[in-house]
Amino acid sequence: MIEVHGGYIKHKHSFPDVYTLLNNNEVKLITSTGKEFTAFATTAKDGREVIRFNRNNKESARAYKCCWGHYYNCNRTRFGMYAKALDEAF
Repeated sequence: MIEVHGGYIKHKHSFPDVYTLLNNNEVKLITSTGKEFTAFATTAKDGREVIRFNRNNKESARAYKCCWGHYYNCNRTRFGMYAKALDEAF
């Protein structure tokens, strides 16, 4: 069973650093398996900072500060491949 914040990924950059670098910018990237996606920083309805990952103009995952460094987020959605590509881009 997939757990909240399951799996670990070692990042070079902290969530606040990546969030700041993304602020007001949408970045187009490719995962290690060749999947194209975009990433951008925004604020969630509850006021928390969030990085959203979109594929084909649809949100496929998101990461809050508490999710950074894990392979699965708060909703048990896999986002590690996006976060890894984003971290490596900076």
